[in-house]
Amino acid sequence: MIERVLALGLLFTAIASVQAVEIRTDPYRAAAAAGAIGTVTGRVYEERRRPEMADQPLAGAAVILLPRSAEVLRKLEEIKQTARTSANDYRAAAPAILMVRRAYEKELWESGAADLVKATVVDAGGRFSVADLPAGDWLLIATHIVKTDKHAAGAASKQRGVYAPSTRLTGYQRVTVWLREITVSSGSSANVELTERGAWFSGVVEERAPDAGR
Repeated sequence: MIERVLALGLLFTAIASVQAVEIRTDPYRAAAAAGAIGTVTGRVYEERRRPEMADQPLAGAAVILLPRSAEVLRKLEEIKQTARTSANDYRAAAPAILMVRRAYEKELWESGAADLVKATVVDAGGRFSVADLPAGDWLLIATHIVKTDKHAAGAASKQRGVYAPSTRLTGYQRVTVWLREITVSSGSSANVELTERGAWFSGVVEERAPDAGR
């Protein structure tokens, strides 16, 4: 139970730390008003395992560009580092990273800067494009999530006690995260290559249900 409290503490700390972010939108507004806009394009894929094979597009991956925030970057890096300290922190890291991103998006929406939240989805060929970005510094966060319903019974039993004893592991989501800082210039297009091997972080989001057997 103590481990569960510590893991949940990482999630709540992640959210609280972003809610006070100072959002500076004036430079982006000025760039947009001056017509200084650019584009970010790229690919998200798993690299070929052999020369004769093709790269595997990671279709459906979510890509979002947000105004660069030093505080958000600091918190994300802190979660990544903390994930290495214990198995419990590792299991809490992916949910915490997603919560930080969502909390920052929410702050932007509530501050009237919803137009600076630029999101898209990777197509079947593994490509994406985000246009009409005001010139300036941006934070690109891409996520690819693979859901797995089945799991080994042994793995579930080993994790009993880590979370509330009234729940059982029913599956998990494997989450791959890419984090890039990008500077957009007027009239230009920045291209990024995001490979599974070069991901910034890989973790899991556990799915649990009430354990009727306890």
